[in-house]
Amino acid sequence: MRDPTQDFSNSFSTHLTCFSHTTKLQMGVSVCTTYERSIMNCDNKKSRSKSRHLTAALGKAFVALAILAVFLPLPGSQAGESRGNGSSAPGFIAASGLWVDCNIVTDFKQVGRNLIITVDITETFSGTLGGCYTGTERDVVYRNGSATFHGSGIFTGVVNGQSGTMVMIYEGTANAQGVASANWVLEQGTGGLTNLHGQGTFEGTLVALQTSPCTPPDPTVCDGGMFGGTYGGNLHFTP
Repeated sequence: MRDPTQDFSNSFSTHLTCFSHTTKLQMGVSVCTTYERSIMNCDNKKSRSKSRHLTAALGKAFVALAILAVFLPLPGSQAGESRGNGSSAPGFIAASGLWVDCNIVTDFKQVGRNLIITVDITETFSGTLGGCYTGTERDVVYRNGSATFHGSGIFTGVVNGQSGTMVMIYEGTANAQGVASANWVLEQGTGGLTNLHGQGTFEGTLVALQTSPCTPPDPTVCDGGMFGGTYGGNLHFTP
């Protein structure tokens, strides 16, 4: 007669995994059945099949992402291109320097309580703008000593290693103490400055008579006085 205990032992040794039944565990017994093993084998097959499908899907997704990475620009590069539209982009120049001019009165008249004065100006620029300016300015001097002015003329010189001429237009105000501020624009360039555009401001005040490369050798002819100061702005060479 076969020993039932031996049969159970042999059956148990052939099982790789078992389901544990709570009621059985409470009794300290774990039972595996052929039915349970077949269920587990089936579940394992399904699990392996699902794993293979998931692995294949992930592989395809990674390939697609790799292809997109080749053709799509990085966000950082887009930000860099956007920032390139600012004043630090190639072709833009921050302008700064000094100026001094000589004013020679060509017309003087009183209109009501105001004085209308026209002057010819010669001016020396140094710094980013290196050269000479010649032009005409019209001043309106009010009874309290303050004034408004506007002028235009030709700048001839060198900017960023390029030489040529440009039309300069400006307008501003001066207080009773002779401290002036104005906005200027450079346009209509020729020669190496054909594609140059610029704008900025300048500050200045009445200065002692002096000589400079672009003002008269004899500063006493500057009967409208001499002014000098600083300028700043932005220049741009367009393609």
